[in-house]
Amino acid sequence: MSSGNAWPSMIQQDPEEGAEATLNDAVLRLLLEQAGDALVLVDVKGRVLAFNSEAGRQFRIPRPERIEHGWFPGCVWVRAEDTSRPLDESPLTRALAGEWVKEGRWGLRRPDGTVAQLRGSVVPLGVRDGHAAGVLLRMREEARLGMDAASAARLLAEAGALLGAALDAEGRVEPLLRLLVPALADAGVLYLGPPGEPLRAVAAVHAAPERHVLLLELLRQHPAADSLVPGSLLSLRDTGQTERRLLAEPQGAGADGAPEAALALALELRCYLGVPLVARGRVIGALALFRGDTAHDFTDEEERLAEELARRTALSVDSARLLREAREAVRLRDEFLGIASHELKTPLTPLHLKVQLLHKQVELLAARGEPVSAERVSETLEVVQRQVRKLTSLVDNLLDVSRITAGRLKLELEEMDLASVAAEILYRFAPSAAQLNCTLELHAPMAVVGRWDRQRLEQVVTNLLSNALKYGAGKPVCVRVEADGRLARLTVQDCGIGISAEDLPRIFERFERAVSDRHYGGLGLGLYITRQIVEAFGGTVTATSEPGQGSTFVLELPRGDIPEEWLSVPGTSGPPAA
Repeated sequence: MSSGNAWPSMIQQDPEEGAEATLNDAVLRLLLEQAGDALVLVDVKGRVLAFNSEAGRQFRIPRPERIEHGWFPGCVWVRAEDTSRPLDESPLTRALAGEWVKEGRWGLRRPDGTVAQLRGSVVPLGVRDGHAAGVLLRMREEARLGMDAASAARLLAEAGALLGAALDAEGRVEPLLRLLVPALADAGVLYLGPPGEPLRAVAAVHAAPERHVLLLELLRQHPAADSLVPGSLLSLRDTGQTERRLLAEPQGAGADGAPEAALALALELRCYLGVPLVARGRVIGALALFRGDTAHDFTDEEERLAEELARRTALSVDSARLLREAREAVRLRDEFLGIASHELKTPLTPLHLKVQLLHKQVELLAARGEPVSAERVSETLEVVQRQVRKLTSLVDNLLDVSRITAGRLKLELEEMDLASVAAEILYRFAPSAAQLNCTLELHAPMAVVGRWDRQRLEQVVTNLLSNALKYGAGKPVCVRVEADGRLARLTVQDCGIGISAEDLPRIFERFERAVSDRHYGGLGLGLYITRQIVEAFGGTVTATSEPGQGSTFVLELPRGDIPEEWLSVPGTSGPPAA
């Protein structure tokens, strides 16, 4: 058998049978498959007589039976310099007209939407009267180089201008992704999340409009899951290191597979570059970039570019978060100062009036030479003492907040009975409850002994009970004390105004209030201090409520290192006698 020159001679002898008979030869088929270029043999009728595996890889299609007018099924020849513009005429059509197309360069938009840059030639075979009996296409896909330095610098400058243009950096992440897609990737997703919580997708972009819709739908169904690259977000958060790899086909994407796997398969994302967003030593998010062509994997230069973009994005997002927190802190401070001024002034006003009145009465009686009434002085001193207690309580709360913030809250543990502490606090509140027409109920069938700080424990119960009386005026307040093994539980339930569902998560925060300070006094510190003390004990405090139905606060405390026989001591009010 002769060399490749046998192809044109066979086509000249019999265009319909010669080339196919020649290519059936096992040696020529082996040569075709071993070739590093894409080789395609087409006769004048458009029948595809040869189509090696490299051609299938480059065109992303199986071997077609025939082609129409020089166009492969699902593929579009486009200009190499402007892939948005198709060629006026296919290079195969030109060769069938007898033209030897030498070392041309074209773009090819493939069925999956990716565009390849191809370089090669098309040789006419068996030319007679200006027309070829067939053509041989030889193509090689050009290796895609990483983004050049000028383009990378321009991209960084545009990203920096975008992130610096607004204080709300999180609101600029989608425009940022649109800068990167398709300049750097076919698709991109940006994830953000506070420390200790899962990262969630906040923006996503795909270069192909129909796949952009699929990507958004997949992330809508699973915003906090690694639906695109399983395990990637957890790895990025744990290691803080960039990850780059080729992706396998999503598992379970068959006809009976999970819908999210089918969506991920339809996106055809094959190359992955994941970069953590690190700010002040903490991973606050991740930038995930994807390509659909394994032949165009991300380069080292592009990885470094993505890392620099991620660094700038993390800095901008973290700065915006700090600015929001600072503004919120200033707002809370101003609100607190207003409330604190009002609360401190409230006991001072009657205190000042009573002392001023007493002073005038003493002066008047002294001018007349009459003695001062002991009853009148005693009445004034009671008011003074009551207002001083209020002032002391307010100042103590402020000092407690300072100690908690500085980490100086100390506990002095001793054995005591929680039921006895609750009974004592209820006794102290009995006069106030009577004035508010509230009945106090205590259900404590047995002593609940544990090791706690008495002063702090009394402070916690006092805060919970005073809240119940304040917001449940005129209705019963019930306190229950019970034991559950090594856990002590105290429940305070009122039938007052209740707390809305949106306010419940924040009532234990500092300076937070679920009601207007115009109708209810206080600094908004009681429940915050309560939670901090309870957590210092190693316990928890929770709240449930329905507006108009009242609220229930449940305090659970570990009982500490106490003897086993103390775990169930009925009918006592303290540690059992030895």
